Amino acid sequence: MAKSAGPSLPDTIANRLRSEIIAGKLPAGTALRQDKIAIEHGVSHIPVREALRRLEVEGFVTAERNRGSFVARLDAEDAIDLGDLRRTLECLAVTLAVPRAGEADWSTAQAAIEAAEGKSDIDVWAAANWDFHRALYAAAGRPRLMSMIEQLWHNADRYLRAVWQMQDYQDHSQDQHRAILAAFRARDAERAVAEMAEHIDAATANMVGLLRRDGGGGGGGGD
Repeated sequence: MAKSAGPSLPDTIANRLRSEIIAGKLPAGTALRQDKIAIEHGVSHIPVREALRRLEVEGFVTAERNRGSFVARLDAEDAIDLGDLRRTLECLAVTLAVPRAGEADWSTAQAAIEAAEGKSDIDVWAAANWDFHRALYAAAGRPRLMSMIEQLWHNADRYLRAVWQMQDYQDHSQDQHRAILAAFRARDAERAVAEMAEHIDAATANMVGLLRRDGGGGGGGGD
């Protein structure tokens, strides 16, 4: 039996850069120098260029002619776009998942709520938040839809981390998660969709408010 192939060099490089961008280790506007990245990974420029192209398609990187690649800025209009797409796809997932979800799915979602409770570590909070949503959406049994939602989450994660650091938002988010889960347990798809839409819209409104108040998350290019 043939062994499954591991991640390619561009995958490995893109995964690392994506994680560092999401975590804020590479802030908006940071120059992504191909030679430096190539040295760090012990590779040629070819897989680095491919990794940067992938991240550009995903919206994490911008490329400027004759200047190179930079970590994409956080932008209020982009946050609105992500919120609209999340609401559309995630509410569809909820509609499909509510009739199919069972005790195992509900228990996993409940465990994620408990894992996030009172946590000040943003990485722990972010992981638990995604675990909650994934546990419920997975019950829909739509892998392509799930893949699209997960990609949106990677993009939205950079924005959401800003509002997750607000304690009042964390508490409100936890309350909304409990309301969503209660609707799932009651097999009330209409209520679950309404609760999820309100949850996503609240997160989007907080993100947009922060960005517009603070003047955005930095430019696309460096000095």
